[in-house]
Amino acid sequence: MPRLFDLLRQHNLYPSKALGQVFLEDPLVMDSILSILSPGPTDQLIEIGAGPGLITKKLATQAASLVAIEIDPKFRPLHEALFASLERPPLMIYQDARKVNYQDLVEPGQGRLLVFGNLPYNLTTDLILTALAGLPQMSQALFMVQEDVRDRLTARPGSKAYGTLTVASNLFGSWRFEMTVSRKAFYPQPRVTSALLSLLPSSHESDRALAADRRFHRFLTGLMQYRRKSLANALKESGAWPGDERGRPLLDAFLKEDDLPPGLRAESLTPGQLARLFRLMT
Repeated sequence: MPRLFDLLRQHNLYPSKALGQVFLEDPLVMDSILSILSPGPTDQLIEIGAGPGLITKKLATQAASLVAIEIDPKFRPLHEALFASLERPPLMIYQDARKVNYQDLVEPGQGRLLVFGNLPYNLTTDLILTALAGLPQMSQALFMVQEDVRDRLTARPGSKAYGTLTVASNLFGSWRFEMTVSRKAFYPQPRVTSALLSLLPSSHESDRALAADRRFHRFLTGLMQYRRKSLANALKESGAWPGDERGRPLLDAFLKEDDLPPGLRAESLTPGQLARLFRLMT
């Protein structure tokens, strides 16, 4: 495997600060990613954010098919050279991952559907929610995120880090911490440590479907904008309140079922409770 720095220099390429580009170059960490995902000869893999493509090439040698999405088209010549020797080269999509129609990329009849992404910090929430919405049938996702994002993914109700990403992803499935990744594993070196976490889908199809629903994401974001207000006020301020004639009886029944206090805040509700509230109010 060629060194990342040499590859970039050969093609006169430089990481973009505007895109938050930080590239994984440690072969041991790449091997760990392969081991965690363990793509087999019948599995399909979708990579969000391919960058220069070193881990992409490794993944492509094991999966039945690989679709890699990269927003920066300057990597195209590098990719063409890097993947030229592969028996099954990845299908490269040079597009903003938030705007891709993922269902057009999924091949029916394949084995497991696996997702991997080395996510830029400023787009972590958007890209994980995009993966939930676009690939609800995934068997496993593995994301490289900054270490402090781990706290947001696993936050408890009522905590400052608890929000839309926490609720939707934990309704979809459960997070499993895999490993800490040193900043020295990347080029250029970021200022913070990273972490690899797997998202393992729930066996409850209805929960996965709701967690993938963009309307539910908007509902959560609206409530969390008024997280310090009472639940009733948060529903009204966010526009989720269906009106006093319908809303008050529905909210009262919701609170009574779980023996919750009238002044409860939205940030105190569990993902399951927020899912039930959404279903009641829509």
